[in-house]
Amino acid sequence: MVLYRKQFIDKETGSGLFATSNLKAGTHVIKTKDMIPSLDSHSSKLYCNYCLSQSSLSLKRCPKCKHMRYCSATCQREGWKIHKTECTGLSRVPPESHVPSLIRLCVLFLSSPELYDTYSISNLMRHEDIENDKIQEYYPYVLKGVMELVKCSTVDPAQVYALYNRLVVNLFTLEDGQLSAIGSALIPEVSKINHSCEPNCVLSFTGRTAYITSIKDIPKGTELSISYIPLPKSFLNRKGQLYSQFNFTCHCSLCSSQRTEKVDYMLMRECPDCKNYSHPKIDLDKDDLACSLCESSLLKSIKMNDLVLKNIANFDSAISTRAQQDVEIINHLVQDTENLILEKKWEPALRTGLKASVGLMDWAQLYPSTGLFLAKIAKLYLEQEYSSKANYVENVKSAIQMFDVSLRCLSMSLPRNHELFVEVERLYRFTQETLSGQGQD
Repeated sequence: MVLYRKQFIDKETGSGLFATSNLKAGTHVIKTKDMIPSLDSHSSKLYCNYCLSQSSLSLKRCPKCKHMRYCSATCQREGWKIHKTECTGLSRVPPESHVPSLIRLCVLFLSSPELYDTYSISNLMRHEDIENDKIQEYYPYVLKGVMELVKCSTVDPAQVYALYNRLVVNLFTLEDGQLSAIGSALIPEVSKINHSCEPNCVLSFTGRTAYITSIKDIPKGTELSISYIPLPKSFLNRKGQLYSQFNFTCHCSLCSSQRTEKVDYMLMRECPDCKNYSHPKIDLDKDDLACSLCESSLLKSIKMNDLVLKNIANFDSAISTRAQQDVEIINHLVQDTENLILEKKWEPALRTGLKASVGLMDWAQLYPSTGLFLAKIAKLYLEQEYSSKANYVENVKSAIQMFDVSLRCLSMSLPRNHELFVEVERLYRFTQETLSGQGQD
């Protein structure tokens, strides 16, 4: 059953996809294998170029071009259906030289009119006159690469430029099962979905299958939207990245309001009592977030367990209310947490991560990246040193509750067979069993 329809919006935006019925949060609106993935230089040595699974065994190279690697003879046979179009061209380049996604895709579609039609390249939105310096500067490099891989006498620079204009703004970041970027993917069906900085859907991958999942209830007739860039980000950072990568200025409701109000931070929420949107005040004495208008508690409207709420509300007084509302401060806290984890400094990583959690939960609680971050916080509870059995039990309880919140985030944004969801669910069950075992001791 098709859950959406294509509809023209305006000349600047083009068309978009709209819900044909009321969609509940967690609905897989699109599930498609109709895509061409292209791994980056590092990932191409670790992941199968067909099934995209990470292999602990040695990947077998294509015997002719030596560029593509596969985990099995089956994947090599399946991959050959498309790879045969580019294999001769790739064999002209040393195996150590990585071919960027844009060059590889240009070669594919220039070499095969059949593939060009199969993936509806002519229907992809094209920017006729790209004035973006960053995008324009990259084109000569792409043209040179294409001419190296295809016989020069058959290359029409005008045709390459037209194809480049379509591809450069229609590639999506390809992610593995841990949400790490491993390359790019052309997904024609997903390219029909427009961007919003307050999206109602997210894109995810399980191997070669792409999913578009609703993260909010979407009424019939509402346009579907995803974010083309990682969120959350401040208004100025979003504006800059969208223009440099996709050559457009966003006019979604969030950007319009922030542009008008000159607000460059994002932690706003609706008060359950006065129904107004405002930036919450942090009450350190009560471990609470309060509405800045009527001062009612806002924590009660965040769907998290009490123990977790108490932890993430207990901020250090050195961090100001203004800073807690600034989305870039939240991003810095997330990055600091990741760095401390790499350094195996578990206790400061937990303290920093809990501060970041409140911002992520308030603005981006249904994004897969938030669920992943909360799962890391849960693991940090289990890494803490403890002075008594009671202290250990409290840490395990906190870990269970954080895993629970993480799973609720992931269940609304990822398919249940996604590697990350499966792993977090396993850890959640294992930690529950650990706590039960402690109760019996």
